[in-house]
Amino acid sequence: MKKSLIILTTVCSMVAVSACSNAGSGSGNGNRASGSDGSTTTLPPPSTTEKKKIVFSTGSSHDYYKLAKQLYEAKHPNITIELQSYDGESEQDSEKYVKTTNTAMLSGKGPDLIDLDQLPLADYITKGLLTDMSKIIDKDPEFKKEDYFNNVLDGIKANGGIYGMPLYFFVYGLMGNQTFIEKSGVTFDDMKWTWADFSETAKQLTNNADKKYYRYALGGITPERMLSNFVNDQYASYVDQVNGKANFDTSNFIQMMKQVKSLYDNKIISSTEFSLIFKSVQINSAADYIRALRESEFLLPELAYKSKLYLSPVPKGGKSGATFRTYMMIGINNKSSVKPEAWDFVKFMVSEEMQSQAKSAGFSINKAAYKKNVKELLKTGKVESIQELGRMKDQVFEITQKDIDDLEKFVDGANYHVLEKFVFGTIIGVYKPRSTNKIDQIVQEESIAYFSGQKTPEAVAKLIQNRVTTVLNE
Repeated sequence: MKKSLIILTTVCSMVAVSACSNAGSGSGNGNRASGSDGSTTTLPPPSTTEKKKIVFSTGSSHDYYKLAKQLYEAKHPNITIELQSYDGESEQDSEKYVKTTNTAMLSGKGPDLIDLDQLPLADYITKGLLTDMSKIIDKDPEFKKEDYFNNVLDGIKANGGIYGMPLYFFVYGLMGNQTFIEKSGVTFDDMKWTWADFSETAKQLTNNADKKYYRYALGGITPERMLSNFVNDQYASYVDQVNGKANFDTSNFIQMMKQVKSLYDNKIISSTEFSLIFKSVQINSAADYIRALRESEFLLPELAYKSKLYLSPVPKGGKSGATFRTYMMIGINNKSSVKPEAWDFVKFMVSEEMQSQAKSAGFSINKAAYKKNVKELLKTGKVESIQELGRMKDQVFEITQKDIDDLEKFVDGANYHVLEKFVFGTIIGVYKPRSTNKIDQIVQEESIAYFSGQKTPEAVAKLIQNRVTTVLNE
């Protein structure tokens, strides 16, 4: 699964723009979900007799979309779902896909539905290219909010609206050496700790550590990468892409840079060491969580230990919760002439029926589908290792109700949305994306001068502010 996740989340596709006739065939307004004054209106019901075609740019040719098309068309014989995908593999393919899709959307000839994972969502929102689904949801009695992980849907809102419906999401946390932590006698509450609390806890833990194995609390990440992770965890505080505003030239960001530097100066985090008390992990599913949790028990006897997943520290004053990233985010073209049918297909893709039988990486946005999945895991009582070599090959890990209960504070409390996140210092194979976010790159490039002692944090903050502002207003 991990190999397929890398392929699915990094492969970009090319849209056949000329075939996207539906969106451009109407008046250019389609059946809007909101009036010109922003008021909420109700979409008419989807047609059950008139022949309609929904053009869906899927990015990569995911089996999930193919199955959804097959099942939906069987239920709605008057509807045709035209899937457009091109599985490019190079960076040039990705750039061409984004450029081609942007041109199509701006010209009003884009697809009716679009997988937004590789596309500039904030730009599309700013230019009014996407439908605000929250307005539709509020007036659709068939869409029951309690059936979905609303913490995730609330977490992705921009200017109060939902402009993309995620089919799945991943969660992030810190996998800790529970055996060592319990023996140390150091206590902490990961439900409400900040990075300042983490720093103090890490000092106490490393003071008690066996220096042969546990010299650092975290490692395998440079200061500039760590800073970008901090920014991504609090992205909305520093970047308002919809309104084109940046907030880096502030005391909060300057203090954050100082805090990151102190973590390295005090030898709590190392750029190179991997003998660590905590490891950053991306959890892709309940089964993946069990593998990540149990694998440490099957290391060499002198290295084996029990693990526990902890919430990552939150910003000072921030509410408790896990960081998450969406996967397979679907948007509706605001100029689509088949908006009622497109929305109906989106509802089908997030339904329990669809999400219970389709296979994909990530936690289902549909709660019933998620619960069905964990119930089946508990019934089986075990999860098999997917590693093909080494000590983990052919290992079988037990799963208990307590494991699922512990996991639920992550999926139920996932409220810090990130566009991407660098996973570091981990012994398990998780997705490690190359940063494609221009703002993320700017934060890293400019902050090196501070961490190396060449510039003051104030000077760096001003440079980042100016560069990010330029990017936001391009």
